[in-house]
Parts: sequence; structure tokens; C-alpha cells
Amino acid sequence: MPPGTTDLEYGEPFNKAFDHIRSGIDTAIGKFNEIVEQVQQWKWLLGPAALLWIKHSLDSTRTALNAVLDRVEQALEHQLPVLSLIEVSFRWVNDVKTPVSELSSATTDPANENLPKWTGDAASAYSAKALKQKAAVDESVVKSEFISQWLFTIAKANVDYGVELAKIVTGLAGKLAQAAGEGVTVIDLPSGWSFIAAGR
Repeated sequence: MPPGTTDLEYGEPFNKAFDHIRSGIDTAIGKFNEIVEQVQQWKWLLGPAALLWIKHSLDSTRTALNAVLDRVEQALEHQLPVLSLIEVSFRWVNDVKTPVSELSSATTDPANENLPKWTGDAASAYSAKALKQKAAVDESVVKSEFISQWLFTIAKANVDYGVELAKIVTGLAGKLAQAAGEGVTVIDLPSGWSFIAAGR
């Protein structure tokens, strides 16, 4: 975990991404329905070939929209657990990893013990035990660092996923809003969304 980072630096972008996802999905669904209504209103001007062409485009767009909705639904189900993971990963660093790391020097140099002046059997026995204690603490430090990096990697991957999903959703919403607003044919919509249906 980069030094000096806080859970807010990851939690806030994650929550912001989900705000964009929610509003983007609402916009995308609304604009798709608006396009369908426009087609219904003007279908009497179109011939059967044009209607079939538009129907195919609408079906492709709906398939892409449904693929995005499935991903959004799964992401929304995991939003709170991921936020908890982000919080736990930072608590782990502050409450476990950092204190354990500081134990390493304390096991070989306890305060006010004046170890250099110890001699004889007591000094030998303490030195042997201190080495074992230091080895155990150092192993705990390595494991706590591994767990810290593991938690951070998972939390960061989830934040990155949320941000990328928000870009996809807002892009789709923007494309549908543009199509609905300009009254353009929906035939151009699906071509840009093949990556969504493919599960990018």
C-alpha cells in the first residue's frame, strides 16, 4: 500500500463511480425507451425493410444494454463488501502491520535493560531467546506485509473495475442520449457496443 494513502483516496472514487453508474443506467434505459417510442411514432413513414433494419439495431442495442445491466447488478451487490474491504485493508496497515513491524527492534533491544553489560549464562540464555523472538516477529512482519499487499491489491482492482464500469455505462448513456436527442437512426448504436456484449 503506498505510504500516506488513506481509505478515502480509494473509497471516494469508488463511491463516485457507483453514483455515475446509477445515474448512467437510469439515463441509458430512459433514452433507449425514448428511441423505441420515436420509432413507434414514425413507423408509418418507414417501409417494412427499414423497420426490420431498425428492429435489428434495437435488438442489438438492447442485448448490449442488458449485458451492461447484468454487470451493473453484480457490481451493485458487491459495492458495500468492497467498501468494507477497503476500510479493512487500511485498518490492517494501521492497527496490525505497522505495530508488528515496530516490534522487531523492541525484541532485541528492550528499553532500559542495558544488554551490552549482561554476561554469563543469563546473557547467553537471553540472547538465544531474543534471536528466536526476533525471527518470529520478523516472520510476522513478512506475513503482515503480504496480507497488507494482498488486501490492497484486491481493493484497488475493485476500485479500478468500478471506475471502468462507470465509463462504459456513461458512454452508453451518452450515445443513447445523443441518438434520442438528435432523432438519428438507431442503426449506428450497436456498432460501438460489441465489446459490452462480449463482456469486456
